[in-house]
Amino acid sequence: MSHYAMTVLAAVPFLLVLQGKQAQSPKDIISVKYKQYSTAYSKNDRSGIEGWIRTNLGSAFTYTSYHKTKYSREGFRMSVLQDMENTSKVINANLIIRSVDVKGDQATAIVASTFKGTVNIDSRRFTLTNASVESDTWSKIGKDWKLTKRIQVNNDMQLQPGD
Repeated sequence: MSHYAMTVLAAVPFLLVLQGKQAQSPKDIISVKYKQYSTAYSKNDRSGIEGWIRTNLGSAFTYTSYHKTKYSREGFRMSVLQDMENTSKVINANLIIRSVDVKGDQATAIVASTFKGTVNIDSRRFTLTNASVESDTWSKIGKDWKLTKRIQVNNDMQLQPGD
C-alpha cells in the first residue's frame, strides 16, 4: 500500500468524527439554554439558576418588566432569587419557546412562561399563578450565545389566599 493510501485511511476515522460533530444551530443552542433554565426553575434550584445567570447573561444584560421597571443583570438575579426564596412549593412551571429568529450574531426569541406555586409573602401563604411572554435578545459574544436583553411583553399574575 502506498504512503498516500495509508495517510488517507488513517485520516478516515478523524474525518468521520468531524462529520458526526456538526455545529449546532443558534436556535438549538438557545433552546438547550432555555431547557436548562426551566429545569432548574421548576425544581426551585437556586444555585442552578444562579449558575445559569452567571453563564448565560451578558454583562450588560437588561430586563424590563411588563410594568416598565428596569433591572440590570444583578437586579434581575436578585429579583429571581428573591422570588425563589419566597416559593415554598412549585406546582407547575413551564417555558415554551414560541419562536427564535436568527440574523447573523443576533437572535430574538419569544418565550411564554407559566408558573403555579405556593408562595410566602409577609408571613402569609398564597397560591400564585402567573403567565408571561418575554421577548429575549441573544447575542453571539465570542463563541457563545448570551442573553443580552429581556422585555416582558405580557404578564398575568393572580394571587389567591393559601391554606
